[in-house]
Amino acid sequence: MEFIAEAVELTRNATCPGDVDRVWELVTKATENPKTASGLGFTMARSLDPAERKIGFDLLGSLAQIEESSREPVLFACLELVALETDGVVQAAIARALGCTADERAVPMLLRLADHPAKDVREYVASSLPMTGEVSDTVIEVLIRLSSDPEDDVRNWATFALGTQCQADGMAIREALWARVHDGFSEVREEAIAGLARRRDRRIVPHAERVLGSGSVSGSMLTAIACLGDPALVPYLEDYEDEAIAEALRECDPVARAVRDAFAADLTEALHARMPDLEFGLCGEICEPGLVLSLYGDTRHLSIEPLRDHAGGDPVRAADLVARDLQSMPMHASSAHYSPEYGEAPEG
Repeated sequence: MEFIAEAVELTRNATCPGDVDRVWELVTKATENPKTASGLGFTMARSLDPAERKIGFDLLGSLAQIEESSREPVLFACLELVALETDGVVQAAIARALGCTADERAVPMLLRLADHPAKDVREYVASSLPMTGEVSDTVIEVLIRLSSDPEDDVRNWATFALGTQCQADGMAIREALWARVHDGFSEVREEAIAGLARRRDRRIVPHAERVLGSGSVSGSMLTAIACLGDPALVPYLEDYEDEAIAEALRECDPVARAVRDAFAADLTEALHARMPDLEFGLCGEICEPGLVLSLYGDTRHLSIEPLRDHAGGDPVRAADLVARDLQSMPMHASSAHYSPEYGEAPEG
C-alpha cells in the first residue's frame, strides 16, 4: 500500500501535529482492507526500522478495534515484541495496541509501562487500562499515580479513567480526584469534578455550579450532575435549552424525582401481581443516574425512565411490557444496562 509507505515517511520526518494527523488518516484508510493491513502490520512490527515498527503496531491496534477476531493474535504479538523494544515511540504504539485488544491479559504489561520515561507511553497506559467489570486495586493505584503526572494529557486521561470510566469508589479515589479539582489544566479539573459528582460527593456542588454557569457543558458532565442530583443545581440547568439536560434536571428536581420514585414503587406492586414468581429489585448505581429494575439471576437491568415513558406513566401497563419482554427474550448473560424498544403493550 503506497499510503502506508507515506505514513512511514511522515513518522520518520514529522515536524508538526498535522503530520501526525495525516499518519492516522493513512492508517485508518489501510484498515479498510483488513486482510492486507493485517499482513502488513505483523510484518512491519518485526522490522529493523523503528518508524516501520511504529506504523506496524498502529495498524495492529486499529485492526483490533474493528476486527474482534484479530485481538488475540495482536495481543500475543505485542506481548512477545514489547520485551525486545527499546524505542519509546514504538513502545507507545505497543501500549495503544495492547489497549485496543480490550484483553485482561494485557494489563500486567500496561502496568509495567506505567512508569515509562516517555510521556506518550504513560498517556497510552492511562487511556488503555480496561475499566469494564471489577477494576483491581493495582490498576486503581496506577491511575491515581498517573492522575498527578507532570504531563497534562497523562493527568487528563488518568483522571477521566479514574473518575468516569471506573465504577469503583473509596477514600483513595476521592482524594485523588479532589487533588485535581484545582488543576492548572481545565480539562483535568472538569474530569475531577465529574468523577466526584458521579460519586455523589456533595462537597463538589459549588464546583458543579461554576461549570454549569460557564454556559457550556459536556454530555458526560450532565450525566455526572444527574448522579449528584442536588436541588441547588436546578436554576442553572433551567438556563439550558438542550434536550440533553432533561435527565440531569429530572434527577436534581425533587418534584420530578418524586414522581419517578412513586412510579417505581407502584411498578413493583404491579410486577408482583403480574408475575408473583419473578425475583427482582429496584436499585440505583452510585456512578450512574436514575433507577433500574434488576432481575435476579440475570445481568440485564431495565432503566425505569424509558419504561415509564413507553408505558405512558401507567405502572400496570409497564408491568405488562416487562412480562412480554421476558417471554420473548429468555434470561441470559448480556450487557449490564438493557433498554428494549418497547412497542404497544398487550391488552389485558
